[in-house]
Amino acid sequence: MNSYFKYCPIYSHDALEKEYSLINLFSNQVSFSRRDNFNDLFDSKVNFEIPSRERVRRTYQKLSGHSKRTFKQLYMGSDATKNFVFLYDEMNKILDDYLFYCLTDNPTNNLMWSHYANSHNGFCIEWDANQLKPEKVQYQEKLPSLDILELIESTIGLRSEEELGIQAWHALKVKLSEWEYEQEYRFNLGKNAKHLIAKDFGNFALVESQPEWIKSIVFGYRMPEETRNYIRSKLDNNMIFKEIVIAPNKNHLRLQLLA
Repeated sequence: MNSYFKYCPIYSHDALEKEYSLINLFSNQVSFSRRDNFNDLFDSKVNFEIPSRERVRRTYQKLSGHSKRTFKQLYMGSDATKNFVFLYDEMNKILDDYLFYCLTDNPTNNLMWSHYANSHNGFCIEWDANQLKPEKVQYQEKLPSLDILELIESTIGLRSEEELGIQAWHALKVKLSEWEYEQEYRFNLGKNAKHLIAKDFGNFALVESQPEWIKSIVFGYRMPEETRNYIRSKLDNNMIFKEIVIAPNKNHLRLQLLA
């Protein structure tokens, strides 16, 4: 994989200075989203499994001393259900805090241009795959599940927090099969990169990027020449520009380099 692409909309060609996607592009910023910001109601949603009594008992038998007594009191006593519900809420808060950037490996996807670039009026950012290492989204027929008991085990030494984090991120890379046409990849903003957040708005955050990570800007088929010239004037003279055209057979889109 040499490149990943981000489809960006332009809604008004008469007020380009107010277009959010262009402001971010010219400011060397990208918008990372939290899962509550997605248009798909099921995107990144996870089913949490309340463990069976047998599962709880097996974990209890692995413990000793104070940990064993505390575990029994919290998760095998009269307040067990209430405490599991509390953990359900806590796990959702953890997943809600993940910030990620959604990309695709296909710049000529007609549906993507229609849905995410305002019916071919917007543009694509081509990112250098040597600089950005997103992970592929898994498409399946049902939502992923996480075991609440695994969170407990990570706090009492029976499971590493790193292992739980890997499972959580894997769950956040699952979408229902109906979205498979997007060919999506996701880049997670890890804890070591939090300093790159320029402004956090809650559901999404603006994150600083490096202009040299951008390989090209791809103009949508319906983007007016005036808008193309405006974008060219705002970016470095060395930036490469491409455009989407209809292929000679009239059945698909094609990427074409601009002089």
